Amino acid sequence: MKRLQERSVKGPQHVSRQIIAVLVTLLATLAMVVPLGLSALSANRANAVDGQDETASRKPLLYRMMAFNDRIDAYQDELRMDFILRVKHNEFKPDCVGVGGTDTKNPSQCNLSFIYQFVGSENPDYYRRVRYMNTITPDDYVDSNKNANAYDGALAWARNQDEFFTVHKIINSGLYDYLTISIEGDMNIKDKSPDPAKFAVGGHPEPLNVFAIVGDQNTALSCGNSSWSWTTDNCKNFDPASMSDLQAQDRYSNITASMSQDKQMKVYMGYCLDSKEDMKCSGPYSWVGWDTNPNLYQNNQANWGMVTDYGFPDYKSNAVGAIAGTAPGTAPARSFFVYWLNPRGSTNDNPDGICSETNSYYYQWVALKDSEWVPVNGLTPEPVLVTGQQPSPNTATTTTSKAAQVSKYSAFNVSPKDPQYLDNPNVLFATDKDGNPMPAQKDDGGIDFKEAKEKQDLDGYFKMVTWPVTTNRDGSACTVSPEVYDPKSAGLVGINDGMSTVEKDTNISAGWTINTAFYKYDVPRPDDPTITKIENDVDAGLDASGSVYTTKLEPVISGECMPSKDAARPNKVVLYGEDPNNPIVEGQGTNGDDLVKGTDTWGFRLGETVCEVDTGSKQGGSWRIQDTNKLYPSPDSGNKYSGYRRYHAWVTESVSGFGLTSYFSNIGTAYFVSGENVPDASKFSVTVPHTVNGSLPAESVVVFRGEASPVYTAWSSGSLGMTDSRMVVSMKQNAVSGWTSLLTTPANTFQRDAAVGAAPSVTDPTSGLMLDLTKTAATTWTWSLNIPADKFTGYNGSDETQTYAFQVEMVNPMNLRSGPASIERKIDMTPTTLTVDRHDVFQVAGRAYKYVDGDRKVPETKGTMVHVTWPDNTGTDVAVGGQGIWQAVPPEGMKQGDVAVQVLSDDAEGPDAQGRFQGGNQSASVSQELEFRPSTSSLPLTGGWPLSVLKILLLIALGLVGFVACLRNKQENRH
Repeated sequence: MKRLQERSVKGPQHVSRQIIAVLVTLLATLAMVVPLGLSALSANRANAVDGQDETASRKPLLYRMMAFNDRIDAYQDELRMDFILRVKHNEFKPDCVGVGGTDTKNPSQCNLSFIYQFVGSENPDYYRRVRYMNTITPDDYVDSNKNANAYDGALAWARNQDEFFTVHKIINSGLYDYLTISIEGDMNIKDKSPDPAKFAVGGHPEPLNVFAIVGDQNTALSCGNSSWSWTTDNCKNFDPASMSDLQAQDRYSNITASMSQDKQMKVYMGYCLDSKEDMKCSGPYSWVGWDTNPNLYQNNQANWGMVTDYGFPDYKSNAVGAIAGTAPGTAPARSFFVYWLNPRGSTNDNPDGICSETNSYYYQWVALKDSEWVPVNGLTPEPVLVTGQQPSPNTATTTTSKAAQVSKYSAFNVSPKDPQYLDNPNVLFATDKDGNPMPAQKDDGGIDFKEAKEKQDLDGYFKMVTWPVTTNRDGSACTVSPEVYDPKSAGLVGINDGMSTVEKDTNISAGWTINTAFYKYDVPRPDDPTITKIENDVDAGLDASGSVYTTKLEPVISGECMPSKDAARPNKVVLYGEDPNNPIVEGQGTNGDDLVKGTDTWGFRLGETVCEVDTGSKQGGSWRIQDTNKLYPSPDSGNKYSGYRRYHAWVTESVSGFGLTSYFSNIGTAYFVSGENVPDASKFSVTVPHTVNGSLPAESVVVFRGEASPVYTAWSSGSLGMTDSRMVVSMKQNAVSGWTSLLTTPANTFQRDAAVGAAPSVTDPTSGLMLDLTKTAATTWTWSLNIPADKFTGYNGSDETQTYAFQVEMVNPMNLRSGPASIERKIDMTPTTLTVDRHDVFQVAGRAYKYVDGDRKVPETKGTMVHVTWPDNTGTDVAVGGQGIWQAVPPEGMKQGDVAVQVLSDDAEGPDAQGRFQGGNQSASVSQELEFRPSTSSLPLTGGWPLSVLKILLLIALGLVGFVACLRNKQENRH
């Protein structure tokens, strides 16, 4: 039986001013301390992530910087970033341009762009724009486009050498989307400076503003006193204050402003400040790569944010030779490189070669797993030392004009056996201790990130970090700022699983991130929880329709969940109760990444709890949250009897840091039921059939009638619906104690949406009795039940055995019974049997009795009228006397013929309250011939004389008395 959707909406509930003041104080306190994660719903809407108000903020926020070329050479200055940006859900659509296309035409088609300071502090108002390039391939892209390839977007990104960003993945979490983004862009930091502070070891701080702008891009920005045209790359006099309108709309943010001081950009000067006694140098510099320097796969900047999801085609050029294409998940050979430059070369300015040689370095591929950095075990479980970088010894005093040198001597991910690289001792080819390629290392130098991800259960983001090894020209240890020149000596190289998060971050920050790649990056959602029980008075388990009837308006909802692998960062279950004005949308547990197709339909947030380990649970954990019925804001009136509430829940994890939610659980529905109405006995009536000519008519029934107004009526709407209350009819003979069930109405008898006048019938499968109903009002039915006459047995002549009680109860959906209502009625369907013992012109007489218990006779009730029909068709009514005797005297002069006697209606039913006779049983008619002479049995001394003879004798006696009196009178007169 489907459940019924019901609603009860009332006006706002009033609370005292003191309570309101306390609530406001609490809310204000919470607003100051709630961190990023899941939080409560607003007064009118569910919310998924802490820090979110009633509606999601449009302001784009930097969630995590995954990789940042935060140390750049003043000559080779490039902007490289991989990061996660939080935006309002559906603010940005990746298909705003075609696969491999860019948002460069006027007008802009996409709702996201970036601008950044192009020349740094030298001219802080000079900004450059970064536009979108689409690298996400839809599932139907190849089938829908002739000559299309799944890797078209990835290939376009690998060929890029201009200012673009791409979005690798959109991760939805509640009201927000988390965009995984890579940026490639040029910069033009001032190359030279006389200021010694600019030559600080480890680079000098350089402010860098990177603004993210969401929404319509075409007229979003101003350049000086005019609009910054969308097709114009640069603005030399941009004022961030001009974005006040965007600020009011929460449409932009400076994503680098939130980065800590040590994470901000540092500039390495491309030469040392001349001073033999006190040489000032920024330190060794790892070449970032720009345009075709060095030549990589597709001849450009394939090494940053490489999209390996779709594989790559073969490639061949004079600069790089032939490079084989790859399957999805594998980066081609010569996609990545490392080359270190050290402007502190051994020259006249540094004749002793102090810290001049950086011809060795370490590198290690690291990846995110559950959003934590780990070594890539399939490639570089430990840092790999590369030696022999050329030229050596190092005589460089500047990093400019080194492009050809870098292209010739860089270490690439190629096979060390490839003849093209035999004269280069440096390659990035990961082997085990026996010299065999690591599992994710392809023989040609390609890197199988798919293998690495799947074998280690990684998130899908990889980056290569490199650390310099610097010595003096004679090979002795460099002692100048070891954390910069020789991090290994300071214990700052590489990471391992035994390190803390802080230690890993410290070592990664000490290195330079030069190459990054993605393969199906994602953060797995936690498994959906399950609602299994809603508290009620009996069994709390959900039925097949996912619902429970309960008398509790504050039920405990409970179920199963999958606990976190890290007890310190537990999974939490969040419960929502449906907003009747925005019903829960079916199928929210299977809606892919778009969890918030309709955030309004989440419902009201009722609470959260930790998913506790439970070995008895199929999912390994369990949860319990009570609906206190106090968190439903006006106009919702809360849980009410005769209403319902639907619940669903999700799990939020805390391991990844995203506060990702699972999809929604199954929907559990609580139907709130209270007692039923006691039937109105004043509406009951019983109609009893009676005999005709001594026999009951065929198929005679006793009719029991009444009226029902159940509280719970059946109604279904989609998957919702409530069953109706059942009506239970029973009867009992007063002489016995037990009730006999006559009928119980089946489900759907009392249909709420049935039209007035509808007249259904229902049959009890056990008794076979049929109940006829007629709907007379919205929730009122009249009914009648036909009870076969043979149900009434056991009459022994007493009133007790002839009197029956008829009872009706209403049973609500929780099987809670109303009080009974009943009516008593005499059920007399036994006809009178008449005998005619005398039938002459002087008297007709006989007896009246009834058969009970089969063949036992009992006298008819005194006063029952017997109708005598004389031969002339006149009639006489006489009453039955004691012992059932009746007698009648024929009228004078009655001729001979048949005389008939019959009880036309016995005393089965007396007059009603208005004195109207209701009728009774009719006996069979008995007739005899009226005789002229009395029978011998009526002669004197033989059992009785006729009445006329008695009259004559009486007259004679009176005459004698009078005669004697006259004689006595005469005698007295004589004296």
